[in-house]
Amino acid sequence: MTPFVRRFVAVPMLVLSGACTSGSSTAEVPPAPPPARASAASAWVPVRAASRVALAEAPALVLSSPDAVAALSAPFRARVQQVRARPGQQVKAGDPLVEVLMPEVVEAAGAASAASLRLEAYSRQVERLEALHAQGLAKLPDLADAQTQQAEARAALVAAHAVLRVAGISPGEARGVAERGTVWLKSPIGGIVTEVRAVLGEMQPEASAALVRVAADGPARLEARLSVRPPVDASFAFVSSQGLAVPVRWVGQSPVVDAADGTWRAWFEPEDTAAVLRAGQGGRLRIQAAAGEDTVLVPARALAFDRARTVVFTRGGEGQAVLQEVEVLATSGAEALVKGPLSARDAVAADGAALLLESQAGDGDEVTP
Repeated sequence: MTPFVRRFVAVPMLVLSGACTSGSSTAEVPPAPPPARASAASAWVPVRAASRVALAEAPALVLSSPDAVAALSAPFRARVQQVRARPGQQVKAGDPLVEVLMPEVVEAAGAASAASLRLEAYSRQVERLEALHAQGLAKLPDLADAQTQQAEARAALVAAHAVLRVAGISPGEARGVAERGTVWLKSPIGGIVTEVRAVLGEMQPEASAALVRVAADGPARLEARLSVRPPVDASFAFVSSQGLAVPVRWVGQSPVVDAADGTWRAWFEPEDTAAVLRAGQGGRLRIQAAAGEDTVLVPARALAFDRARTVVFTRGGEGQAVLQEVEVLATSGAEALVKGPLSARDAVAADGAALLLESQAGDGDEVTP
């Protein structure tokens, strides 16, 4: 065999030998194991007791009591004659504060006096004619005419008294107003003068703005705008801008929701009737969870939704995750108030949805870590 032929035969033999060696080494390498699956799909978080925990806060405003504020104004055209009120002045109910000249009221006072005199005279005449008519000594038309005049006088008196009442004048004061020619605007309540707008000699149009305002301490009521409905048996406190907390109780709520921000109004009163809340004082309403062994706080992410029920996973005695059905009372930020077979000694899975998927994959209510 020539050298050229020997080289030609040797090359395929080397290639074949290399192929056999390579195949045998690949078959001997074991397959790589699959990545280990995490045994715990979520961390454990301790459950918090719900007593005295603030679930939410809402802006609140102290409203004035209806009988604790008063405004003195001229219901008819008036000219200010005299002013006795000063801001900060302590006044009693019925104290005269502003003297004004109101022609319509003075005219009504004179009409009331005249109508009162006519009514008294016609009433005596009717009594006399009724007695004579009973004896057959008076004609019926005369009696009817006297009764008509009596009714007209009574109607005129009622109309005049109506005008006087609008100006805050009692029927017994009508004669004095008619003789004096001026009207004193009196404070309807006792309290402190907070504003004086009356100016000597100034003309006031009909139904003018308040000339004097008086305010007093009275039963306060709180108005808050809530975005969530508080749970049953929750407690409430009004926290002022100074940080003072005053316990308050639920009074009622508006059935109408504000379309602008989706909130609705609710009203509260201090639990202690001696507590003083100043009208116009702003602050925040603090909603606190009611104390209860089966009412606790859990992370909002701990909640999972399995069909028509809400569940969480608690850590069992042997470390397994146990599914527990709960009732959600309220949610606030990252926490949720729930009621169920839980206590502050338990721990729940921080990610309930992840464990729920693992539980459904295992077709059971327990997940062994």
